[in-house]
Amino acid sequence: MKRLSVCMIVRDEEKLLPRCLDSVTRLADEIIIVDTGSTDRTKEIATQYNAKLFDFSWSNDFAAARNESILHASGKWILVLDADEYLAEDDYDKWNEFLNKEKPVEHLAYTLPVINFTGDKEYQDEITTSPVTRLFPNFKGIYFERPIHEQLTRAQLGELYHKSIALNIYHTGYQIQRVTEKNKHERNMSIFNEMKKHDNMSDYDWFTLGNQYRYAKNEEEAIRCYELALQETNLNSAWYPHCLVGLISLYFTQKRLDLVDKYTNNQLSKFSNYADYHTIKGIQYETMGFFEQAMSCYLEAINVAEQRASMDQEIWLVEPSYSFETPVLRLVELYFQLNDNQQAIYWLSKLLQKNNKNPQVLLKLVEWLCQNDTPDSVISLLNKIYDIRDKADCNLLFKVSLVLGQVELVRYYLESIGSLDHLSSLDQMRLAVITDNKEMWLEISLSNQELDIDNQLQLWVQAAVGAIHWNNHLKLIQVVDELQNDEVPILTTIIVAMILEENLPDEQVLKSHASSLFLVAKQLFLIKDFEKFDQFINVMRSSELINQLANYFYKLNLTEMALNYYSILLSEQQLDFTSLVNLGRYHVNQHYYEDAAGFFGEAVMLEPKTKNLYYSLIRYANKERKSQYITKFSAEFPQFVDIIFVRDFINQEKKQIKGGHL
Repeated sequence: MKRLSVCMIVRDEEKLLPRCLDSVTRLADEIIIVDTGSTDRTKEIATQYNAKLFDFSWSNDFAAARNESILHASGKWILVLDADEYLAEDDYDKWNEFLNKEKPVEHLAYTLPVINFTGDKEYQDEITTSPVTRLFPNFKGIYFERPIHEQLTRAQLGELYHKSIALNIYHTGYQIQRVTEKNKHERNMSIFNEMKKHDNMSDYDWFTLGNQYRYAKNEEEAIRCYELALQETNLNSAWYPHCLVGLISLYFTQKRLDLVDKYTNNQLSKFSNYADYHTIKGIQYETMGFFEQAMSCYLEAINVAEQRASMDQEIWLVEPSYSFETPVLRLVELYFQLNDNQQAIYWLSKLLQKNNKNPQVLLKLVEWLCQNDTPDSVISLLNKIYDIRDKADCNLLFKVSLVLGQVELVRYYLESIGSLDHLSSLDQMRLAVITDNKEMWLEISLSNQELDIDNQLQLWVQAAVGAIHWNNHLKLIQVVDELQNDEVPILTTIIVAMILEENLPDEQVLKSHASSLFLVAKQLFLIKDFEKFDQFINVMRSSELINQLANYFYKLNLTEMALNYYSILLSEQQLDFTSLVNLGRYHVNQHYYEDAAGFFGEAVMLEPKTKNLYYSLIRYANKERKSQYITKFSAEFPQFVDIIFVRDFINQEKKQIKGGHL
């Protein structure tokens, strides 16, 4: 008997079908493909892989089409796949071990995790998982029912049980471009509408309909469907935690934190042996400003995941990132805010060791280290994580060093890069400015196909920095003629006026363009042209620019520089919201609690809806102020007062006001 039959239903899948079939040809003894009306090369591709091909008239019923495919299967095991799914070669040993050793049981089917890539671009994928029962023994009376998001059943033969196994299926069908191409939403909604018309919706159907609305960005309808699905659902249903976490995440996005608290405490807490619960609880605490409690939750999430991994158990409940990446990233942010920089860097390094292909994490780590350690120390650390003999690793380190304007690192990795022919105009401009190579800067010509709209402002920044550094405005004007960014001509006029020391812009113009001018100032600072940096600040000075610089220096632990700027802004009463919050955090870290409360109070006056400030504000204020801020919080957020940990905190603070014991 054949070991494995892969059964598929397809229509117009010429783009993705080859990837799917390539991934199973070394595992499957036969491939059954039921085509529901393709008009492209799908059938031709199927025959190239020696698939058994059958035509089937589409009837808005996935179960019917699935059952047609398994009707033709002759293998001991059946694996059901879609064309936009595939198996990973790294998993082949696990698949072979299962298929060779597992004995078919007539009442048992197998639930596999489907790893969904749902992002907009392939290099920015968001990853989620969902359990789907796709593997089952053949010739045991098992078949599909329900017209959409079809499920396996044995009907009158008895209950079908589901066993979870760690054999992954990978899925890209809901990437935004694919949804557009396939018009899946419209097709699926027509089936759901027909089912609702006949009052034929199960709890599972409401869950899958909720997913459909969620992918379509209709959050209100997604919430309604998830709530209906959870009304009388068995906790042991494989899809239940996915529905629950999906609902909680939507409550988060809609700032309905009272409902987040309700569902987290009453239902998600039953899954506290998974990292997901602790990460979600941590996010809940952090959102309300309870940073210490949030950090404890994030650390517990990491600990729980490590324990499950050590026992070879499934590590996450729903979201892979909740077991490590998300809690670590949140810890990093909180450690930085609490001025525990060593812990922040430790966790950034751990994150990079786990996945050194994440450029944003690398960027954050190197940016901070370069301002707080020697170039040799930074290079030594990076060489422990990366192999610069690997071309991809070296190029990544070189590119990050370029973006951060770190000349010592750029020169070090440049030796291993070799040819610079692959560099874009933007990176050539960066390299010329960073290495103080005026000749190279002057010779750079722009190629229209390189001018990605997203990078045009960055290219202009490098041209502007070079123009200021070498006192040469003509090259800047030449670059501007090649760019399409609407802001660039005005910015160029400002820079040229500075270089020529004439027709300097008025204060309102400088305020309007402070964010872009900040990019120029930052780059001058990074290339260590401090004379031109000071000159630039004196000419371009606005409260908006000074606030951005102060906050930038504060973020990089350049505290003395940040405080100098904050002092200027404080004397002129021009501290913005972020500056006030940073000063509040700084004074808490220095144990100047009364001053901290003063800065937090000013920040809340500017943005009273910033809920995560009230915890610190109430905690560090004097007794008289505590009462006022509790009243203000209750007025601004009446729906959050009864969140359990918020209520407990407020009651504790009220006792302190009355002179009670804590």
